[in-house]
Amino acid sequence: MKKLKIAQIAPLWETIPPKKYGGIEIMTDKITNELLKRGHQVTLFASGNSRTKAKLKSVFPKSLFEMKVDWYHRSQNLINVANAFKYADEFDVIHNHAGDNGLLFSEITKTPVLTTLHNVLPDSKQKNSDEYVTMKYFSRKTNFVSISFNQRTQTDLKLNFVDNIYNGINLKDFSFNQKPKNYFVWLGRIHHGKGLWNAINAAKISKEKLIIAGNITCETDEEYFQSVKSIIDGKQIKYIGEVDLKQKNKLLKNAKALLFPTIWEEPFGLVMTEAMACGTPVIGFNKGSVSEVVKDKKTGFVVKDDREMIKAIKKINQINRLECRKHVEDNFTIERMVDGYERVYEKVIIKSKKRN
Repeated sequence: MKKLKIAQIAPLWETIPPKKYGGIEIMTDKITNELLKRGHQVTLFASGNSRTKAKLKSVFPKSLFEMKVDWYHRSQNLINVANAFKYADEFDVIHNHAGDNGLLFSEITKTPVLTTLHNVLPDSKQKNSDEYVTMKYFSRKTNFVSISFNQRTQTDLKLNFVDNIYNGINLKDFSFNQKPKNYFVWLGRIHHGKGLWNAINAAKISKEKLIIAGNITCETDEEYFQSVKSIIDGKQIKYIGEVDLKQKNKLLKNAKALLFPTIWEEPFGLVMTEAMACGTPVIGFNKGSVSEVVKDKKTGFVVKDDREMIKAIKKINQINRLECRKHVEDNFTIERMVDGYERVYEKVIIKSKKRN
């Protein structure tokens, strides 16, 4: 395809790439790097201490977490988005990863805007929230990409979805291992919606070792962690804190399985693909995207509750770890993801030219 001038707008919470945790930031980084590799000109709007080969434009020197900005304070992210749209005429397409913040300026430019929705979508129960009101107003006026088909069912808003593109990972970051060690793993943000208590409970009843790795980002999550901390004994159930990419690879590849008992509608769940890339199967609750990412009884088990998770733990040796790796190779690579985005860029550019 024609080489494009592309703006990538990142949220400012973490650097690009993030030092450790940060799913949206990881995806923005991977998309940017692959587009550069393919010869496109990419400008990244992100925190000033981001590390990128793209042209970097920043309005704040550090990420918001490093600046200790409150999670619910959106002014800095809005300023970052406004800065990107100031240069809109320089681009063939603007790719927004900053959620509803990135919608507010999309009508003031002729440059086509594409928004990837990375989070759970709001519904009418949040009809007075900033996010719901903004997305409702722009529901038919912008181009949305979902990261799972289940994500689309989470809202009553009639959004203009132009495609569904699954997140992709760099297979070189995750090494395959046929012979795991004697433990299971839970990895993610320490948050009640991620089902940490359920994972601990299943491991305890199954008499299996569980290693927990994750970060705590706010006071509410700290309170949740304190509520489960008493059942983490440091022996059978062990918490090791937040891990970087190298540590994550080692932790996942040596695990018998990843426990993913999400109790919220997880839009994608990148760690599932990272685990399977190592050959490590996933046992996940049938919520959100889990049944789209995990092939039940082939690359893990899709279960409905703690009782079924315990049964699946006992059957984990039935899963062929090579099948897990192949599933990721076929469906969840960076290359496949960016193929999808190039296709969508072309689609929205053609659509914009016809409209203008």
